[in-house]
Amino acid sequence: MELKDKLKYSLSFMGQLQKLILINIIFFIFPLLLNTFLWLLELKDLTILDYFVVEADLMSLIFKPWSLITYGFLHGSFSHLFWNMIMLFYFGNILVNYFGDKRLLNVFFNGILFGGVIYITSYNLFPVFEGVSSKMIGSSAGVMAILFYITSYNPNHTIRFFFVNIKLLYIAVFLLIMDIIRIPLENSGGHIAHLGGALIGFLMFKSFNGIDFVDIYTKLILKKNNKKIKRNKTNSGPDLDQKKIDFILDKISESGYESLTKEEKSYLFKASNKKK
Repeated sequence: MELKDKLKYSLSFMGQLQKLILINIIFFIFPLLLNTFLWLLELKDLTILDYFVVEADLMSLIFKPWSLITYGFLHGSFSHLFWNMIMLFYFGNILVNYFGDKRLLNVFFNGILFGGVIYITSYNLFPVFEGVSSKMIGSSAGVMAILFYITSYNPNHTIRFFFVNIKLLYIAVFLLIMDIIRIPLENSGGHIAHLGGALIGFLMFKSFNGIDFVDIYTKLILKKNNKKIKRNKTNSGPDLDQKKIDFILDKISESGYESLTKEEKSYLFKASNKKK
């Protein structure tokens, strides 16, 4: 098995929360390595990351609409990454335990998206930001969406923090107030985006489903896997039962990839990588 296949196989056994954290870590380390490489080539003014950060300027959004999502995987410092990942780990685990991996991803990505939209809207609406050039990065809006989603479901759920049990409601209210207070003091856009994430988390729990990012992604993966399986069908041999493959794909379509057992994930992995 090649290294690429080994990595794909290992990732297939990771939960979606762990994958989110891993992706954030990779996207933090990679720019640092890239910066060193560019420095050695005396290309210090080449700002590749600007293509992935979200900006308040509407024209910028027209030319890089993907930045409404990609900004949520970039962080400005180790402490920025560390605290976001700590909160994502704690709050994300609670959401997964209550609702599963698919809901986690949908709430997180809707939080990132809506946080970015609120940020851009605010900078183009309020007079205080007129003429201000601003960029934003960080996954905090997604984390806030998760926090307010689970708080709306069970505000009395407690977590252990430095030997003290604290209710989710108290944490959510504290962070909300802090964001509101700090808007005129520092990082205005970031705190506004946090509020946007909190709002969409609350709304998604109450009635608004948001965009089903997982469904879109699953359909793309299923389409890709179906093409692979069709190519391998004539030479699958007795060890690969097409009916079992179809059953696994139907299960993914109905309940998501994480509903599969380890054996089913392994079986599907072997089927999709079977050579002609």
